[in-house]
Amino acid sequence: MSENENTKAKILEVAGNLFLTKGYEETRISDIINGLDGLTKGAIYHYFDSKEDIFNEVVSQIGNKNILSFDKIKNDDTLNAREKLSRLIEASFYNKNMDAIIDMSPSLLDNPKLLSALISEIEEVTIPDFILPIIKFGNIDGSIKTTYPEELAELIAILLNIWLNPLIFNNDKDRLIKKMKIINMLLEKFDIKLFTDELIEKFNK
Repeated sequence: MSENENTKAKILEVAGNLFLTKGYEETRISDIINGLDGLTKGAIYHYFDSKEDIFNEVVSQIGNKNILSFDKIKNDDTLNAREKLSRLIEASFYNKNMDAIIDMSPSLLDNPKLLSALISEIEEVTIPDFILPIIKFGNIDGSIKTTYPEELAELIAILLNIWLNPLIFNNDKDRLIKKMKIINMLLEKFDIKLFTDELIEKFNK
């Protein structure tokens, strides 16, 4: 790893720890500088344009830890497409990395730049790399029925990442369970059941 890579990695490590302990809103650039053994503010801005950019990269690094497990589910030949979608949902909801992101994140409604980054992630990764390929496979294996795979993939991504997102909507347990059931009802036409009875029951406890 080069010196530049080491410096950037150190910034992300210090910032990530601060975001986790203090939260995004309470963390200042000066706090990050104080944890970097004399690194200047100018040096930080050599690598990142803003605190939002640092945060987005920290979140991206955490999220990338999930990719291998999500890919494993997507490529599991013992599951049909409908089952793969359900497994992905369960893996997302019961996930320490996702919990860490939620714990450190501010309300996205108050941070349009971070909200924009989330939407870009949905459009550039979540839909084309995971949801859409599984839906298309579902049309082949017969477990999902739709003539509009792209639009259905977008709908599912928006419901999961926007409507259920606690950083956008204030979802208490009862409201979240109701939303899960509504999503299941909406997608029943396509033979999709994203939230299993077992998963909903876990939230009920």
